[in-house]
Amino acid sequence: MTRYMWWPPSWRTPPSTAPTKSSREGKAMGEEQGGGAKIILAVLGILLLLVITPIILFLGAGSNDEVDPNAPCVIEGTPIADADKDGKPKVKIPEQYRAAVEQSAQSAGLPVGIIAAQIQQESGWNAKAVSPVGARGIAQFMPGTWGEWGHGKDPFDPFAGLDAQGRYMKHLAGQVAKLASNEQEKIQLTLAAYNAGAGNVQKYGGIPPFDETEHYVEIIMDNAQMDYSSTCEAPGGFDFGDLTADEWAHPMPNARLTSGFGPRACPLTSCVGKPFLLKHEGIDLAGSEPYFYAPTDMKITYVSVGSPDQLYGSYGNYIFGQMTEAPYLVFEFHEAQDHSLLVKTGDVVEKGTPLGKPGATGNSSGIHVHFQINNPKTSVFDRPAINNGKTYDPIPILRQQKVNIQ
Repeated sequence: MTRYMWWPPSWRTPPSTAPTKSSREGKAMGEEQGGGAKIILAVLGILLLLVITPIILFLGAGSNDEVDPNAPCVIEGTPIADADKDGKPKVKIPEQYRAAVEQSAQSAGLPVGIIAAQIQQESGWNAKAVSPVGARGIAQFMPGTWGEWGHGKDPFDPFAGLDAQGRYMKHLAGQVAKLASNEQEKIQLTLAAYNAGAGNVQKYGGIPPFDETEHYVEIIMDNAQMDYSSTCEAPGGFDFGDLTADEWAHPMPNARLTSGFGPRACPLTSCVGKPFLLKHEGIDLAGSEPYFYAPTDMKITYVSVGSPDQLYGSYGNYIFGQMTEAPYLVFEFHEAQDHSLLVKTGDVVEKGTPLGKPGATGNSSGIHVHFQINNPKTSVFDRPAINNGKTYDPIPILRQQKVNIQ
């Protein structure tokens, strides 16, 4: 059946599909306007790309240039570890061993820097190394020990050596961990067990009093912090808690270390009746700098009164002070020059404040300042008193706070 379209009376003629002149002009104008808008949008798109592309490239480049957490410690732009003539660090984890070292550290439950510092000390990353006593490979296992921990593999296979090192260190840590009161001590005792045997660590209840073992623990801890920690953090941290990530002032800029922390030879002609002189509770700094300074903001809790002070014969002129913020470490400065102290009890001073002049008073064999850090929970620091509490080696703490002691 044929269908017909019905149109209203006023439309007796169907609307024409041909455009009128006015409709053609309107369409042309719309096309011109639409074309202009397209051009504007295209220009804006190009400008947007010009702005965004460099940002994306910059962010992408930054993500590929992340700081290696096990790169050498850098203080004031300079690596404090050994460097070559161009100032670049001599020591780093070889790229081909990085993943294996990280896995070894994970197996051992120790910081990557400790395993790396051990390998550096044992073989210098030489997979073919053989010691005069027969230790072999990158981790320097003796044949008997390798027979137990090497899983039948080639002792000169560096990846097998690193794998065995991680498992062996975990074993040693398990034997001595109960003697440690914090993570840092656990690391130190594990290193001592590696060098002297877990039996000796258990026998002495700590690091055995063997020169070789004491030196081994010290050098591995030092190198882990200097060579394999880009943030200069001490392995295992400290038992007094975290320090604010802030740079301290140098207690005596451009000074040299004349006596370190820990056991030492008698610094005087005789130490009869003075056994405390054989264990140094701080460090001694000497140099051309005329003053010594507050390393951080601190409250002066006691200032000695010169020769009438009851400790003048031992400490010379001295100052006790305490951090104004957690962890509230206590500082001691001894052997200052007579009449040179610049602060008084009760003063609150900012970091970098001059405190006095180095001297040769008290138990001193030359002009210097003795700098000491004590645990506030075990230290008497508001009156004359010889510290019988816990002291800390200042050097790892100073390094972590970006102060380099040479």
